Amino acid sequence: MSIREQRKQQRKEQIIQAAKTLMLNNGIQQVQLQDVANEVGIGIATFYRYFANKELLVLAINNEITSQMTNSIRKIANEPLTAYEQIERILTYYIELIDDPQHQFVKFFKAFEAYKPISEETDEYKEFVDIRREMANVLYSIAEKGKEDQSIRAGIDIPEYVFTVVQNISYFTVESYLTEHDPNLPVKLDPKKQLKLIKEMFLQFIATKN
Repeated sequence: MSIREQRKQQRKEQIIQAAKTLMLNNGIQQVQLQDVANEVGIGIATFYRYFANKELLVLAINNEITSQMTNSIRKIANEPLTAYEQIERILTYYIELIDDPQHQFVKFFKAFEAYKPISEETDEYKEFVDIRREMANVLYSIAEKGKEDQSIRAGIDIPEYVFTVVQNISYFTVESYLTEHDPNLPVKLDPKKQLKLIKEMFLQFIATKN
């Protein structure tokens, strides 16, 4: 990579980091591209050389966050634990996302849904697909390990259930926190308690019966 290309990559990373901070703190909808350009100290015309629109910028931020999450899950997958224990750790990891005082990540992922339909010809979208495939490969390796160490019960499609468990707990992490409590219910629902209950139900289902 030439010095010019390195500088261009560094500037692009500056834009992503500045935008990520602004959007996590203020929300995706509230941040305008001019705000990001001002934060980085560039003109809006220069900004457009890196990102043609807001959707591509949001996708780039999502890719970075998802990549960090994939790395965290990979670390768990590399720990000397049984497949069952690794799944338990991964579910706990997702649930703990709501412990962030401002709940930035769960709000970001919810808002990101509005930006997902985007051209498949962009580098950002291709990276989006690659990161999702990478995470899927990590989960699949855990499922295969579950077959070998027999910490996940026989008689089920282990890869299918591992993916179902992890994907649904990540979905519920966002939805249960951001769903308003219905005052007409006889009990007050606590999002984290709900998530822990769902986690325990999933784990009980896949656990090897003694």
